[in-house]
Amino acid sequence: MATSTRTPISLAQIHDLVGGEIVGSPLATVTGLASLEEAGPNDLTFVTGDRVLKTHGSTTAGAILAHRRLDPFVTAHIVVANPTVAFAKVARTFFCPISPPRGIDNTIVRGLDTQIGSDPSIWPGVTLGDRVTIGARVTLYPGVFVGNDTTIGDDTLLYPNVVVREGCTIGARVIIHSGTVIGSDGFGYVQDQGRHYKIPQLGGVTIEDDVELGANVTVDRATLGQTIIKQGTKVDNLVQIAHNVTIGAHSILVAQVGIAGSTQVGHHVIIGGQAGLADHIVIGDQTMIAARAGVNRSLEPNQIMSGAPVMPHEVWVKAQAVIPRLPELRQTVRTLEERVKKLEATHSASQVSKAKGKKRK
Repeated sequence: MATSTRTPISLAQIHDLVGGEIVGSPLATVTGLASLEEAGPNDLTFVTGDRVLKTHGSTTAGAILAHRRLDPFVTAHIVVANPTVAFAKVARTFFCPISPPRGIDNTIVRGLDTQIGSDPSIWPGVTLGDRVTIGARVTLYPGVFVGNDTTIGDDTLLYPNVVVREGCTIGARVIIHSGTVIGSDGFGYVQDQGRHYKIPQLGGVTIEDDVELGANVTVDRATLGQTIIKQGTKVDNLVQIAHNVTIGAHSILVAQVGIAGSTQVGHHVIIGGQAGLADHIVIGDQTMIAARAGVNRSLEPNQIMSGAPVMPHEVWVKAQAVIPRLPELRQTVRTLEERVKKLEATHSASQVSKAKGKKRK
């Protein structure tokens, strides 16, 4: 389905935003965004590679952001280094209108000594604790709870029913989606005489600038010190980040990742869906961890790892190729064992026979 705007946008305007080379008339206009297969004469779409072109063959799109000149196409297009990034810039600039600030609803619950910056949009049903500091142009949707002594930076957006517990720090331009809980107690207990005694979780959570957290993410407060998510990191839905974990800058955590306490994840790390990381380990910078991996040890930087327990991806691929043949290989081993036993029995009988022959002589 296409996303549209009422105001026509010219190729020249798009070029001013994304740069590159215009092929065709700069006066050509579009009013919508759409995928390559769905785009119509009034839509802008994008092409990332020749394989996509071969798959779709032709398009009726009004304009294209492309990785190279598309001579077979009549459609006007702009050649850019990264069409996906260019498409995102166009979408953000022309198709994501900024709503005017709505102010502070008079039904919010507001604690003592709260400070709220300019141009806020704080909806009904928001609760702010004592000594809360809210930056400029912050949006808090209904049901948001912000605990005592928490700071939220400029231009940050919290969707409905986000909970930020006491003593947390959230940076600027952070986006947190519905149902996420920041600063819940870390899972800390000590066993004595068969009973579990709770260790007070006295630390906090620090989320740096430009982080985005999906829906129903949980980020536990530290036992002591801080649980930290560094600048620019993006976290998908349903991810668990335990107490005293550090996530490096510009990392990606895909849905249902679980990271146990005190683990340190480097910068530009990618962790695939449903991967699990043990506690007190270190993941090196720019490491890629495949979906459903079980990481039970520290990993050096710049690796691609898969499997449970985790191993280098190329080893895991070879291991996976063997698994369907395991019943056959098992039978082969049994047959070889039987043959070896027979050979050993024959060899033993031969040795005994030779020994008896020597005695007779």
